[in-house]
Amino acid sequence: MPLILQLVILLVVFGLLAVLVYSFVRVKSKVDLTEAKKHAEKALHAAEAEAKLAHKSSQEQIKRFQESFAELEKRYQNQTQKSEKTVQVLEERLGVKDQANQKIQAELEAAQMEIVKLDMEIVAQKKQVAPLLAKIAGQTEEKIKKEIQDLLAQDLELAQETRVSKIIDYTKEQSPAIAKNMLIEAIHRFSAPTSVEKKSLVVPINRNETKVKVMGPNLEILNFLEEELGVDIVFDDAKPGISISHFELVKKHIARETIMKLVKDRIVNLEIAQKRLAEAKVETKALLTEIGNKVVAKLDLEYRNFPADFKEILGRLKYRTSYGQNILKHCFEVGYFTLLLGNELGLNEEICKIGGFFHDLGKAIDQEDGRPHDILTKEIMERFGIFSWEEIHAAWTHHDAIPITTAEGLLVKAGDAISAGRPGARQETIEKYLARVMAIEGIANSYEGVNKTYAISGGRELRVLVDPKRLGDENLPELANEIAREIENNVAYPGQIKINVIRRIQQNRTIKDKSKKATK
Repeated sequence: MPLILQLVILLVVFGLLAVLVYSFVRVKSKVDLTEAKKHAEKALHAAEAEAKLAHKSSQEQIKRFQESFAELEKRYQNQTQKSEKTVQVLEERLGVKDQANQKIQAELEAAQMEIVKLDMEIVAQKKQVAPLLAKIAGQTEEKIKKEIQDLLAQDLELAQETRVSKIIDYTKEQSPAIAKNMLIEAIHRFSAPTSVEKKSLVVPINRNETKVKVMGPNLEILNFLEEELGVDIVFDDAKPGISISHFELVKKHIARETIMKLVKDRIVNLEIAQKRLAEAKVETKALLTEIGNKVVAKLDLEYRNFPADFKEILGRLKYRTSYGQNILKHCFEVGYFTLLLGNELGLNEEICKIGGFFHDLGKAIDQEDGRPHDILTKEIMERFGIFSWEEIHAAWTHHDAIPITTAEGLLVKAGDAISAGRPGARQETIEKYLARVMAIEGIANSYEGVNKTYAISGGRELRVLVDPKRLGDENLPELANEIAREIENNVAYPGQIKINVIRRIQQNRTIKDKSKKATK
């Protein structure tokens, strides 16, 4: 078949296929368009139905709103009418009250005018009466006024004296109870550990070789320290340590520091011991000044600008004791007690604090000349010139070297007695205790008619048993008074001593059994 014919046939076939495809697509498009129209019509009908329902619902809601609004408007109109009626009634009442007030105001003005008129008449009458009375009395007005004033002054003075006398009597009656309550309150408000110090100090040394090194050959270092410081140093082989004993804690501290330095040295001889002792003294002096600074800070007295020498004296109080009581702790206690009592009485707090704390300042220095510590306290405080007369007087008069003339001084004396007399504050040797007890019992035994005496409760109570045949009941009060007076004059004792004089009569009888006698 020729090529041209084949091409013509192919073209015809492609044309037919194209016609068929076009016809199919057109038919399909018509079918889809028809379906789309149907769906659109259905959606339109549904939308119209929903719109009708929404419109109907909106109309109903609008109708309900209109009805509610109409009801609210009706209520508002009714309430407005009621309010208007109430306002009208109130305005009418206010008008009535205004009229009443105006009437009352007019009456008040009339009464005030009447009062002014009466006052003027009274003044005029007084002017007429005074000369008339003076004429009748035959005296001038000035003289009559003076006499009246004098009478009134006498009456007032008498009333004042009577009132003051009542206050004084009441104070005298109640002063013991008030003072006791104040002391009890001050004691209860104060809390501190015991201030008792041990007289001996132990330096821990565990090796015997070290002990031998510290003692030195032929005990020369031990003897040197004891001679220089006056302390007692005991080496006990049975105990791991060296005991240092002395009543002055400063020297005891220096001895301890010296021995501790010698323990650390590899080689110890007399020259090194002298050097270490000098170092310990310098360090101890610096330590005393540091303690003084802490004391001043604790007392809030930095503004006083105390010199270094005075602070060193303060530091020495830490290394002093009295009956085993640490003086520095004792001074703080007395200062606190004095300040608490001064606050209760409204006294000068500065004088109370300084007088109470510095009252035993004289105990910080050596008393080789035998002068009492209160005199030394006065001299120290006057030497530095940083204390007032009232402060010095309150501090040094607590042992009645001179009569106490200030209230702060009396409180220092009371605070000193509280601190020294509270339980556990002080210790005393058994020798002194026995001597005091024997002295008390000896005084009582010296009186005629006394059989036996017993000092009990640590010497604070004395029981005296008398012979009932030699002394009667009427003699007991006089005997108790004489014993108390002699003990008070001749024996030093803490606190109070209660004396009980006992007269006892005992009769004995023996009764025999009558039944046994009859049987026989």
